Formats: sequence, C-alpha cells, structure tokens
Amino acid sequence: MQDSSGEMKAKAYQKKKQALSLFHLIYSPAVLFLTVALPVSAIFKDWAYTAITQDYGALALYFGFFSFFLLVLDFPFSIYSGFILEHQYALSNQTFAAWFKEFLKKSLLSFVFSLLLIEALFALIWNFPDTWWLMAWAGFALVSYGVGKIFPVWIVPLFYKYSPLNQDALRRRILDLANRYKMPVENVYSLNLSKTTKKANAAFMGIGKTKRVVLSDTLLEHFTDDEIEVVVAHELGHFIHRDIIKSLVFGIVISFFSFWIAFRALDPLAGIFGFEGAGDIAALPILFLIFYAISLILMPLQNGFSRWRERAADRFALAAFPKRDAFMTCMEKLGRVNLADPDPNPLYEWFFYDHPAIRKRIRMAQMSA
Repeated sequence: MQDSSGEMKAKAYQKKKQALSLFHLIYSPAVLFLTVALPVSAIFKDWAYTAITQDYGALALYFGFFSFFLLVLDFPFSIYSGFILEHQYALSNQTFAAWFKEFLKKSLLSFVFSLLLIEALFALIWNFPDTWWLMAWAGFALVSYGVGKIFPVWIVPLFYKYSPLNQDALRRRILDLANRYKMPVENVYSLNLSKTTKKANAAFMGIGKTKRVVLSDTLLEHFTDDEIEVVVAHELGHFIHRDIIKSLVFGIVISFFSFWIAFRALDPLAGIFGFEGAGDIAALPILFLIFYAISLILMPLQNGFSRWRERAADRFALAAFPKRDAFMTCMEKLGRVNLADPDPNPLYEWFFYDHPAIRKRIRMAQMSA
C-alpha cells in the first residue's frame, strides 16, 4: 500500500473532497428551495414572458436565467474543487485559462442538452397532463441508451483525443484477452487524459458498435503491461457480465418510480408555493428538488449496486489474468496516483462510493489464493 506519508496525503485530499460533497448535500437543495421561496424563480418567469410571449421561447429564456443563476452561485466551489484543490495536491496539469475553457465548454454543452430535455418535458406536461410522467420516463430510457452509444464517439472527443494504442505488444495482449472471451473490440485506444490531470483511468465505453477499450495515457505511462492487462481484464469482466446493460436497466427501473413520484407530488407542491401547477415553468426548481430528494434517498442503493458489479469484475479479472501480485500492485498504484483513501470511513463509503475501497480490493485478491 501507500507509505504513511502518501496515505496521509491521500486522506487529507479525500477529506476535503468529502467535505465538499457533504456541503453540497445541503447547499444544492437549499438553493433550489430558496429559488422558489424568495421568489427568484417567479421573477425569472416574469422576465422571460416579458421578452417572449410564446411559451416555448419563454421557457428557453427562463431556463437560461435559471441556469446562469445556478452557475454563478456554484462557480466559487467549481473553482476550488476543480482547480485549486487539484493543484494543491499536484493532480492537475492545467493552467487556469485551460481549466476555465474546459469549464465553459462543459457548461455550455450541459445547458444545450438540458434545454432540449426541458423543452421536451414541458411539451409533454402541457399536452398530456395526465400521462406526461410515463411518456417522459420512456423518453428518458431512450435518451439514456442513446447517450451510452454516442458518448464515446461524439462527446469524449470534444474534450480529449483518441489515439490507437501504438504499443504493439501490449495491444496484441489486450486483443488476445478480448478475443479469448469473444469481446467484439477492433482496437484499443489511448486517451490524452494528461492534458488535464495526473490521475490514471481506464474504461470500457459504448454500446453495440461503439464498444471500445480506452486507456488513459497516464495509465500507460506509469503502469506495467501486466498491471494494464489486469485493468483491461476488469473492464472485460463488465462486458462479460453485461454490466452496462444491467446498469442501464437498473437506472430505468429507478427512474420509473422517480417520474411517478414527481407526477404525484409536483402539482400539490407547486400550489403550496403559489404556482399554477406542473405546467408552470416557475415550478421547475420544485421538480428538480423532487428528483434530488429521490436521488439522495436512493444513492446508497445505487452505489451499493455499482460496488457489487465492481467486485464481480475484480473477481473476473483475477480469474482471467491470475497474477495476484499484478492485481495488487495495480490497485496500490491506482490509489497512489489518484490519491484514493485506501480505508475510508465505512459510513461514507456506504453512502458515496461506487467502487469498493482500495484496501478491500487488495484484501479480496489476497484471499483469492
């Protein structure tokens, strides 16, 4: 594992990250609540309809006001967590100008995508007041599947550059491993993650024809071929276990109940704050509050599901590439490079962690002998 100084550094870093997470648990719903209670949201609605009388245009303008309001309030925390803290612990490779450019790009992309979804949602609410939740849920399922397909092809290249892995021996090892388990991968890609961070990562991205194994250049630089093959074997485990589809189905089932609860709760809650019901655009923060509350309640369940699938992928990796020493040194390096707390508070891990703690993963490998 990490030496004592390295572990202390990781714990200090993660303690600050955890404090930010806990702060946002309270801060985010408080801002949404105050937006409807003060009433900031009603003012944004008045501004929007003063400028544009057409409903969909007013909704777009209202959402622009609302999104900018939230962006400005959260900006100091974004700077601290995304730039200052990462530089304080020597994890970032970005200048402030580069970080700010990426921040603006992500914010704009998020706004445009969210606006399309919000416009579609209110079209359903306005035209199908009794069944909008069911239609919105079906649309969410389709969008979730579509995002899984387009994310590695259209979204990732907006921020990073793919390159075919140029290490022929390693590439052959990875393709041989994939072929052994009939994983349809035509190529293995390197991603220039080092343009932003020193952290290492790997992923099995895409659905259907967009499937691909992606290794960060930081992983390729600091890990041995055996350790990288362990990482790929872990990602292969997700493929063999159909974890992408399972996670998608799990999320769709959860979202069914979330949309139904939102349908039942939105009208009465909107009335409490003096809005005209679910179709009142000023009630949008209430809808966000409902989804936030549901997400918070279900977070331990969702993260528990994720940790379960991660443990299964670890066991597969140990069976497919049974070099326990490589698995353990790989976990140690991941913990060291990413400043992961090897042994976090159990309650915090249960609530927030979507992967088992590093020390638990190493212990599992030791016990698998």
